Amino acid sequence: MRTPGSDHHSSPVSLTNSLVTRIHRYKALLRRRWWILLLTTCLGLFIGACVIYQAPNKFLSTSKMLVAGKLNISQNAFYSEDTTNFYGTQIQLMLSDQVRTAAEALVRATHPELQPQKVELTVTQRPRTSIFELEAIGPSPDYTQAYLNAVMQKYLDVKKGMRENEGSHVTSAITEQLVQVDKELRKGEDEMLEFQKENNIGLLQGEGNSAAAYLVKLNQQYASLKTEYDLLSLLDLDQNLDRQQAVKPNGNASTSADGEGMSFAEFGPEGEYLKARQAVQLLKAQRDTLSKDLRPKHPKIVKLNDEIQQQEKLIALYRRDAVEKLDTRRKSIGKQMENLKTNIAEWEKKALDLSQRLAQFNRIKDKVERQKTLYDRLTNSLKDVNVSQVVDPGDQIGIMEAATPPVSVRPGLVKSLLVGFGFGLFAGLVILILLDRIDDRMASFTEFQYYFTENILGQIPKEKTKGAVTLLQPDDARHVFAESYRNVRSSIFFMPYEGPRPKSFLITSAVPNEGKSTISSNLAITMAFSGAKTLLIDGDLRRGNLREAFEIHSRIGFSEVLKQEVNWREVVVPTSLPSLFVLPRGNSLSQPSEHLLRESTDAFLKEIYNHYDYIIIDSSPVLAADDTTSLAPKVDATLVVVRLGYTSARLTKKALELLYDRQVNVPGVILNYVDTSLPEYYYYQYAEYYNTPPVTPDSHRVAPERQEHRV
Repeated sequence: MRTPGSDHHSSPVSLTNSLVTRIHRYKALLRRRWWILLLTTCLGLFIGACVIYQAPNKFLSTSKMLVAGKLNISQNAFYSEDTTNFYGTQIQLMLSDQVRTAAEALVRATHPELQPQKVELTVTQRPRTSIFELEAIGPSPDYTQAYLNAVMQKYLDVKKGMRENEGSHVTSAITEQLVQVDKELRKGEDEMLEFQKENNIGLLQGEGNSAAAYLVKLNQQYASLKTEYDLLSLLDLDQNLDRQQAVKPNGNASTSADGEGMSFAEFGPEGEYLKARQAVQLLKAQRDTLSKDLRPKHPKIVKLNDEIQQQEKLIALYRRDAVEKLDTRRKSIGKQMENLKTNIAEWEKKALDLSQRLAQFNRIKDKVERQKTLYDRLTNSLKDVNVSQVVDPGDQIGIMEAATPPVSVRPGLVKSLLVGFGFGLFAGLVILILLDRIDDRMASFTEFQYYFTENILGQIPKEKTKGAVTLLQPDDARHVFAESYRNVRSSIFFMPYEGPRPKSFLITSAVPNEGKSTISSNLAITMAFSGAKTLLIDGDLRRGNLREAFEIHSRIGFSEVLKQEVNWREVVVPTSLPSLFVLPRGNSLSQPSEHLLRESTDAFLKEIYNHYDYIIIDSSPVLAADDTTSLAPKVDATLVVVRLGYTSARLTKKALELLYDRQVNVPGVILNYVDTSLPEYYYYQYAEYYNTPPVTPDSHRVAPERQEHRV
C-alpha cells in the first residue's frame, strides 16, 4: 500500500487525470452530503436575519434635488465647470463635513428640543438626469427628517457662496496673468529690437540665399571633378582614350575648373600614340594582304615587318609619355578637389552662421507674436467678465421634494442576509472538505493506485439500474458491462505465472455489499462462454444468495457437503449454459470455519479440482468472518473485490494484510462500480465498437482455445 508521501509521475496527462478525478470525488461527495451545505446555508441566513431583527429600529427619510448648473465665463475663459466631473463633485460636496456640520448646527438652532443623533446620509444620481436622491437613516424620525432638510439647505448656501466668490477669483486670476504676459511681451520686443540693431535682417536673408546658391555650385563642381578623378584612377590609358573619343562626337566632354577641355586625344603624346597605333594596324593589314600571295621572306614582307617594329617602338615611347601626362592630370584634378573642398567647408560655415542668426531672429519674432496673441485673448476675457455674468442665467439648483415623513426600516437587511448566506456556504464547504480528508474511500482508479500497488485485473462499470443487477446472457445488450468481464477473464487466462496455472479462484471483499457475489456469478458465466467447464460454489455459508440468482430450488448444497451428509455430485446443479454448474450454499452453518479446516474439505476440493476446468468460489467478506481466511489458503488464487466510492482504503488494507498473513496468493484486485465518465476509463467509451455485424451460420462455432485468444 502506498503512503501519501510516495512519489508519483507528474506528466501533463497524469496531472490532468488527477485533477478531473479530484473534481469527480468532490462531485460525488456533494451528491452524498448535499444536505450539509443546505443546513449550514439555512443556518447562516437564520443568524443573519436574527442579527437584523435584534438590531434597534431605524427610520428612513428621502428627498430630491435638481442640480443642473454650470459656470461658463466666455468662450475664451480659463475656468469651466461642466458635466465631466460636475455631478461627482456635487455628491461629495453634499456629503462633506462642511455641509454636515452646518446642517447639525441648523437643526440645533431651529429644533432645540431634538437630541443630536448620528444620521447616515447617502446621495445617488438618477441615470441620465440632473436629479439627486438623498436618503437619511437615523434612530429618531423627527431628527432624521429635520437633518435631511438642513443638509439640502446648507448645500444651497455653500453653493451660492462659491458662485458669488468665483467671479472675483476669476477676474483676479486673469488680471495677474495679463500683467505677467505684458512683461513677457515687452521683454520680447526689446530683445527683437536689440537683435535688429546688431544685424541687418534683409542683408542676412540675401547673404543666406547667395551662400546657399554658391555652395550648391561648388558641390556640383566637386562632384564632377570627383567623377573624373575616379575614372582616371580606375581606367588605364587605352580605356581613357576610348572614353574621350566616345564623348567627343556628342560635344559632352567634361571641362575642368580652369576652363581647359578634357579631350586631349588629338594633340601631344596621346595623339601621337593613337596615330602610331593606327599606323601599325594599317601596316599589319597590308602584311596580311601580301601574305596571301608572297612568302614570309619576300622583301616586301620583310620591309613591312621592319616598319611594324619601328612603329611599335614609337608606340611604347608615346604610351609612356601619355601615361605620365595622364597621371599628371589626375594629380592636378586632385589638387583642384582639395581646393574646392576647402572652399566648400568655408562657405558651409558661413551659411550655417547666417542660418543660425536667422533662426534666432525668427524664434524671437514667434515668441513676441505668441505673447501678443495671448495678451489680446486675456484682454477680451477681462472685458467679458463681471459680477453679473459669472453665474449662468440658465443655472438650475433647487429642492424638488422636501424630506418625506420617516418610515421604519431595517437597514442592511440584504447585506446581512448575503453575509449570512456566504458564511453558511463557506462553513458547509469547510465541513465537506474536512469530511473528505477524513473519508478514505477510493472513488476512482487513480485514487486506488495512490493507496495500493496491487495488480488490477479488471474494472467493472456501474450499471444505472434499480435493484439487483441481472446476470449476463449469451447475447447481452450491455456491451460495456459484458466486455469488462471478458477483460477480467483474459487477465486470469493470460496472467504471468510460474509453475501450474491456477484453476480454482476464491472471490472475496473486505466488507459486505461490495458486489463480490455478482462478480463471481458473471465471471463464472463469462468463463463458461469460452467453453471452459466451470463450477461456481456459493462459499458464503452465512448469507450466500446464489441460489436465488440462478433460480435453484434445491435447499441443500455446500453446507451439507462440508458436513459429509451428501456427495457433492448429488447437489451440483447444471444451468442453462452447458459448461456452467452451480453448487448452492445449502442451509446456514453456525461455525463454517471449523468445517472448512477439516481434511474432508481438502479431499472435496482435490476431487472437484480434477473434474472441472475452473472453479470459482464466492466467499464471505474477510473482515466479517474468519471463513475466507480459513478457505483461501486451500485455493490456487484469491481475487479481492473493491467497490469504488464505498470501500475504505483502511479496511481494504486490513483485509489484504489478513490474507497475506495466511500465505494466501492474491494475484490481483477487481475494481467494481467504476464511473466510466472519467477520462481514465477511456477503454469503455467506444460503445459503437461493440455493435457487432450479423453472425453467419458457419461463424458461430469456435473452438474454446480460439475463443480464449479472441477475448
